[in-house]
Amino acid sequence: MRTSTTAAMTTEEIMRVALDQSGMRDIPADSGVHVRGDGIRRIYATIDCDVADLLLARELRCDAVLTHHPEGTASLHGWRLIARQVEQMVECGVPVDRAEAAIQRRMHMVELNSHVRNYGRVAQAAQLLKLSFLNVHLPCDVISRRLITEKMAPFQQPDSHATVADIIAALQEFPEQKLAATEPKVLLGAPDRLAGRVAVAMAGYTNGGLEVLKAYFEAGVGCVLMMHFPEADLREAREQKLAGNLIITGHMASDSIGINVYLDELERRGLEVIRAGGIIVPR
Repeated sequence: MRTSTTAAMTTEEIMRVALDQSGMRDIPADSGVHVRGDGIRRIYATIDCDVADLLLARELRCDAVLTHHPEGTASLHGWRLIARQVEQMVECGVPVDRAEAAIQRRMHMVELNSHVRNYGRVAQAAQLLKLSFLNVHLPCDVISRRLITEKMAPFQQPDSHATVADIIAALQEFPEQKLAATEPKVLLGAPDRLAGRVAVAMAGYTNGGLEVLKAYFEAGVGCVLMMHFPEADLREAREQKLAGNLIITGHMASDSIGINVYLDELERRGLEVIRAGGIIVPR
């Protein structure tokens, strides 16, 4: 979408818009300005970024590339934000000691995996191409979680008789979900079961895995929403016959909800934004 007048911004100003929208004061560990720049008027926005995206952005005469998923050193330190899931669980009635214990398995695994990343490759390519480069992860996820939580509010009443299918229907009211090639999927439970209390387990860097899911169910949550869930953990959950409903909402669709809100605001401020790299764009 092009604007009639094009303003110029710095990478820091572009980041500040995301922080303000998500209610955050400081740049979180999974986000960052990797190649700073001034006078930015045209942005190439993507969910994931590789060197090919940088070359395409240069071909399209963009001043900067804004990617969602962590790059540079943000991809090494983002695992620390899994601790945010403790607060989310406590809000749903999980005792704090149980919540802290529940995140340890997933946090350890994600930290180990971060050590194998070639974290500097894309950022170095952006420097060589003289392209400003930043990634904004948690702030966009916070926006997605906030909007999905608001959508779930009618189902949180004690007298609600909503089914899992009702939850899925509400999710598909988002334009990004309607247009996605994927649909929200029930991994545990069944569409005709009562949903009970709903937990939106997002904006904690990645999914919490099996132990976090168990903690929610033990606290009386009937339906947990996550963007995605590990296959190995799902096998364990089924073997243990966990009594609850798990819906995966779809990674690209859920990410796109928050990203589009952010990019819309950048456009309102005069930037030209090219949405690519898997962002689902509402018609």
